[in-house]
Amino acid sequence: MHTPKRRPTRRARIMLSLALAAVGVPAVMTTPAASAAPTTATPSARDVVGLRYGSRGPAVKELQRALIRAGVGVVGGADGIFGPATQSSVKAFQRIKGLQATGVVNTATARALGLISAPTPLQQGVVGLHLGSQGRAVTLVQQALIRHGITVFGGADGIFGFATQRALISFQRARGLDGTGVVSLATARSLGLTTPTTPTTPTPTGFIGIRIGMRGDLVRRVQQALLNAGITVPGGADGIFGPATQAAVKRFQAAKGLEQTGEIGPRTAAALRLTGPAPIPSPTPANKYIGLRLGSRGDAVKDVQRAIMATGMYLAGGADGIFGLATQNALMIFQRTNGLIVTGMVNPATVKLMGLEDSPSTPPTTPTPGETPDGFPRFDERGPRVVALQQALIRAGIPVPGGADGVFGSATAGAIMKFQQRKGLPVTGRVDAATARALGLTARPRPTTPTPVSVRIDAKPVEAPCWYGDTWLAPRGGGRVHLGVDILAARGNSVYAVVDGTVTQIYRDFPGSLAGNGVKITKADGTYFFYAHFDRIRRGIGVGSRVGAGQQVGTIGSTGNTVTPHLHFEVHPNGGSAVNPYPIVKARGAC
Repeated sequence: MHTPKRRPTRRARIMLSLALAAVGVPAVMTTPAASAAPTTATPSARDVVGLRYGSRGPAVKELQRALIRAGVGVVGGADGIFGPATQSSVKAFQRIKGLQATGVVNTATARALGLISAPTPLQQGVVGLHLGSQGRAVTLVQQALIRHGITVFGGADGIFGFATQRALISFQRARGLDGTGVVSLATARSLGLTTPTTPTTPTPTGFIGIRIGMRGDLVRRVQQALLNAGITVPGGADGIFGPATQAAVKRFQAAKGLEQTGEIGPRTAAALRLTGPAPIPSPTPANKYIGLRLGSRGDAVKDVQRAIMATGMYLAGGADGIFGLATQNALMIFQRTNGLIVTGMVNPATVKLMGLEDSPSTPPTTPTPGETPDGFPRFDERGPRVVALQQALIRAGIPVPGGADGVFGSATAGAIMKFQQRKGLPVTGRVDAATARALGLTARPRPTTPTPVSVRIDAKPVEAPCWYGDTWLAPRGGGRVHLGVDILAARGNSVYAVVDGTVTQIYRDFPGSLAGNGVKITKADGTYFFYAHFDRIRRGIGVGSRVGAGQQVGTIGSTGNTVTPHLHFEVHPNGGSAVNPYPIVKARGAC
């Protein structure tokens, strides 16, 4: 007769725990989350959710392998034992993903690691959503916060991380609600999310959802439609949906009595006559770097990592050819700093800015539409080519504020846009081939520019630690290019005068400002240094103030047209056009 095994007594279990502890094995009381090893190679949600310190078995091995694939090392490897090393790795992964660092595998952590599939379509409302929630309901909350003017870093990505929690708390406090960071019924009502959400019928237009941060031909067509409707778009139809385009969309929506969301919804698209399917994009030329992402490996990844480190950014592991979380986060910082869409993946714009484009086998025979061909003036240029441009605009009946002064600044760019709009040309603010023909301009030699080596700074501009890279002439919104160096540092770090000089201009932050808070410091020979995006200008600093090299003039911030705390720093020798400040700063050391 079969005799069933007797369950060990409590005393026996305690003695076993003590024996295991003596040899360094964590003692764990038997629980559903930490005991029996799963029998399948691929764990289910029931297997992985709840794994914690002391768990063992194949599910733990799968967890450890997923952490390693994500670029988070696990000391001891995938041994199937959830010890202190695995717990530390889980916490590190959770922090990177903006999740609560508990060291316990919850649903959000398992999903972020790819260990369980995405949730089924939303079957319930938004009330009760909190840190760690994911899905369509979270996206709806994030979109509602953005509509109410609350910044949600990362956008409406459907992941309720710390950024969404902070945004929700800000909204709740602004509305006099308890700042819990959890979506209550009162919060949902204030956000306008109390009605049940049902899937809407897809609209036939491909323009729905165009919003800030996007780029490309669809954005260009939206901008052109706004211009055709009589709405001014600073920068023209440049294909970059920045704050200026968002403000233009809001002005159009206000004029039409629509909700001022600043993005293209069905009613806004209809009012702008943006109907019909989206155009099929042209195939992207082959490039070995485009498409690199988390998990990629090889020499191409090494090139990307070297390009990131060339900016001065520390990259854990160096150029090891493994696209892990450290590389992904560094790439996202690089993209955010340089005004690109933050994807964490190498796209064509990132490749171009990093200088990793493959050289074409044959040079193009005609200039790219909207680009300035050789022989014609460009933004921030000075000299006879600009005078000829300004005189041509004035002859065409377009006023140029300041007259034909030979300085291609925002006033001249605005005059070009008015001329282009009048002639039915793409409104870019640049002298492209069509605009040059319409103005009757002829090509002229490029003027000589001052060499930056003639300028020297006597103090570092930013308090350590910081990092910076060479982004001279990188594209910016509104047809502009980058005329300075961006030095990233923590908010509140000191900003210093780099030379002895006089403060000749103070810039204050206001809605729509590009520079935010900042100063201009000028030397006796007219050379000036432009500082932007301060959090605060030091008290007592004003126009006419004398400053010495190394004296604090403000603190690092993110005012103006940016969301990343940094200093934008320009150098203008003898008061002329800007020169690349990167080698000047590099020679001294930014921090």
